[in-house]
Amino acid sequence: MMPSASSHARFQITTGSRLHFGLYRFAPKQWPSIEGRDAMDHPRDLPAQVATEAWFGGVGLMIQDPTTCLEFEPHDHLVVQHDPTGRAIDFIERWFRYVRDLHGSEIAEWPTPLQLPLRLTVRRSPPQHSGLGAGTQLALAIGQGLSRFFLGSELSPEDLARSVGRGLRSAVGTHGFFRGGLIVDRGKSQANQLGVLDGAFRLPEEWRVVLIMHRNSSAIHGARELHAFDVLPEIPAQTTQRLQQLSRDAIVPSVLANDFETFADSVYEYGIAAGHCFSQIQGGPFASARAQGWVEQLRDWGFHGVGQSSWGPTLFCFAKNTEHADHLVAKIETSLQATESVIVTQPQVGPARIQLL
Repeated sequence: MMPSASSHARFQITTGSRLHFGLYRFAPKQWPSIEGRDAMDHPRDLPAQVATEAWFGGVGLMIQDPTTCLEFEPHDHLVVQHDPTGRAIDFIERWFRYVRDLHGSEIAEWPTPLQLPLRLTVRRSPPQHSGLGAGTQLALAIGQGLSRFFLGSELSPEDLARSVGRGLRSAVGTHGFFRGGLIVDRGKSQANQLGVLDGAFRLPEEWRVVLIMHRNSSAIHGARELHAFDVLPEIPAQTTQRLQQLSRDAIVPSVLANDFETFADSVYEYGIAAGHCFSQIQGGPFASARAQGWVEQLRDWGFHGVGQSSWGPTLFCFAKNTEHADHLVAKIETSLQATESVIVTQPQVGPARIQLL
């Protein structure tokens, strides 16, 4: 039985990027490996590795740019166009296997993934492995687009993440895809669970985010990332408590109160504390001496809300408004290297957007 397209078959899905300020804690060493297709394509086959506390967790922010934009339309067989990542087919195959297992006999006669009657065009895609969660946003957009196209409905955050093999550690990008804004991820108590959403909060409209991006970086990802988490020591309990306290008592309240200075100071303090937990791999709280230098320079200029997103190399700096951001960009541009660039963006308000074509 060939899956049928929904009534409004041609549409676009657009989502932004994810900044990650840092994890609360790492997973217990006794958890089985949760990387790879077996863990996420067949989550119900995993044993319930229950911990007494939540693991991973953390804070991050969805921003409007760089943007991921995908177009879905009927075709006589599967065609993927303009995919600079080379990852779209893998995400399609993961989604296909997961949904077929989820629905069982209802769609047991579906064809192979390559026979799906779909043309998928990647209109825009940010650089991969730059600390912006680009792979997660691409995967989630593909999974949600396929669900809408063939099932006529959307998957829950947990099922969507599982269907494309995301959410293995942080759930900020997944919840951000559905909610936008500042995301607080409580963490999870089971290996095959998506981190629980503690809250999603809308930043003041006038606040801006300046990104310093680095091309041709060797950011940690894939097998190197797995190895890093294997060898990193556990985050001390007092550090976890401090990160959670900063999130609960400073970052979120300052957003709600439109208190930019407190927000900027607390985000920086959070990032330093979280970054030091990766010192064994990075050599310090930041990915490189160049990144460290930028952070010090930005703070010397009076811009205190500075941090590194995830493993980097992307750095972010918060600005009070457009004028404040433009002033900072003018300063940054005088010191950029050939492989660096700077952009101004703003927090993403609301979920990924679907537009009928």
